[in-house]
Amino acid sequence: MNTNKWYIKLALSVLTGLILSLAWYVRGAVILIMLAFVPLFWLSDISLQEGKRNAFGRGILLFYPAFFVFNLITTYWIAYCTLPGAAAAVIANALLQTLVFAAWHACRKQVQNRLFQAVMLISFVVAFEYLHLNWDLTWPWLTLGNVFASMPGMVQWYCITGTLGGTVWILVVNFLIYIELVFRKEKKDRPKNVIIGIFAASFILPLLASLFFYWDAELKMSTQPRPIEAVIVQQNTDPWVEEYSLTNTQEIQRVLDVAKPFINEKTNLVITPESAIAHTIEMEALRNHTFMEGDSRFEGFSLFDSVTAVYPNLNFVLGLSTVSISDHKTSPVAQECNPGMFMEFFNTAGFYNRNGLVSHYHKSRLVPGVEKMPFPKVFGFLEKALIELGGSNSSLGKDTAQRVFAFDVDGRTMRIGAAICYESVYGELVGNFVKNGADVLCVITNDSWWDDSPGHRQHFEMSRLRAIETRRYVLRAANGGFSGVIDPLGRVLEKTDYDERTAIKTTVYARNGETFYVKHGDYLARIAVLLAFCGLIYAIFLAIMRKIRR
Repeated sequence: MNTNKWYIKLALSVLTGLILSLAWYVRGAVILIMLAFVPLFWLSDISLQEGKRNAFGRGILLFYPAFFVFNLITTYWIAYCTLPGAAAAVIANALLQTLVFAAWHACRKQVQNRLFQAVMLISFVVAFEYLHLNWDLTWPWLTLGNVFASMPGMVQWYCITGTLGGTVWILVVNFLIYIELVFRKEKKDRPKNVIIGIFAASFILPLLASLFFYWDAELKMSTQPRPIEAVIVQQNTDPWVEEYSLTNTQEIQRVLDVAKPFINEKTNLVITPESAIAHTIEMEALRNHTFMEGDSRFEGFSLFDSVTAVYPNLNFVLGLSTVSISDHKTSPVAQECNPGMFMEFFNTAGFYNRNGLVSHYHKSRLVPGVEKMPFPKVFGFLEKALIELGGSNSSLGKDTAQRVFAFDVDGRTMRIGAAICYESVYGELVGNFVKNGADVLCVITNDSWWDDSPGHRQHFEMSRLRAIETRRYVLRAANGGFSGVIDPLGRVLEKTDYDERTAIKTTVYARNGETFYVKHGDYLARIAVLLAFCGLIYAIFLAIMRKIRR
């Protein structure tokens, strides 16, 4: 077969994209991820053997089809919410992933050592995924380690490494398969079955480690003396038709209609979805009860007060849209609405009980292009083009820390951390709730913008990884589904159907202590950044020396 033909190269690139897509959760054949990159490595070999210049540029052309196919098949559902946003996400994210592999391809041209190539591959990809977790264009949905979300039994060791450990595992196994195929093709002498043995160990040992961590965590869960009784509300409000046409009072009445049949004197928490109360509320007015009587934004809270009067130990985690009003510009995203008056909008989790709004947490990891304008100094002129999904068409404010809510259960103080929607994709961020004292976690979200697509299914599965990383119970409240209860092993204990108005009554258990991952966060990424930098400098140095010798 003449592998120099353009259509062979295109087929190899597309093949990687298709295998990645077939492996991707929720309904994928996850094990395929372990060989998805082999065609891409082969394609890299073919290109380097041609000996042409500008390996980086050629790498972009060769690899882009793979990542475009991957992004298109796995995240097309963004189009249910916004077609331009979906196109931008697919095209841009595919390009970013391509640049990483193109840089590795260019480094391979300078350094022939296979071990160096493997280390650089892993370092470049993990460093990129870390960047994608922490910059303005953050979109870590397709972090490779996320693929095991639907099979948490394989990765119980995420309590040590986080999802980036899964990325390392995937790339190691892929590279070993590739090396074995190269040796077989070239019929090179090597110690008998060495590569096969290393591959077997690299694949099997993490699975055995997962069994150990599973057994260890289950043993620790056998004694769970601090029960918390919770009700998770799935109110199923249509975000396109109802969410902003209903008043806040009507939204609150719907929440209570769903929740009340499940509430009793032992209930500690009622958890509502993101933006369950959709119309913007002034925080200080709600906290201090300084709003005017009859104001439709606030009057529905008297319904909560009537419930907490009957059940004084009851606490609500509420999904709110809020605004802070000040006589000065409190942050770069505060908007001047009148001369001398500035407004800053937030996506908020409020903690409400018989004392009113006692605490809150503003979403701190915002969705690019929807809740914030990336790189505002460059693209600030496009601020008004932000997609209006949160009740505002300007960038939102954000919190500076992952605050937790304290509540009393039989004389003991418990704490819950509430990750808001997109934040549940970020392992280190969710771990910060635990660092700040959270005994149990919840995720409040509104995935109904995406309709009944793979998007909301993928998002639900990611909460299973957060449970493993933190060894906490996760209570997930989604507007239209899936809502559910996930234990510290990532097992789904209860789960709703999509597009139903319902609630879950459950008992979970407060847990203390911090996992290695919670304590140290994405330490693998920080190591990868250092290795990637050193490897890149070394490859550039070799390239310069070769030019000088010529």
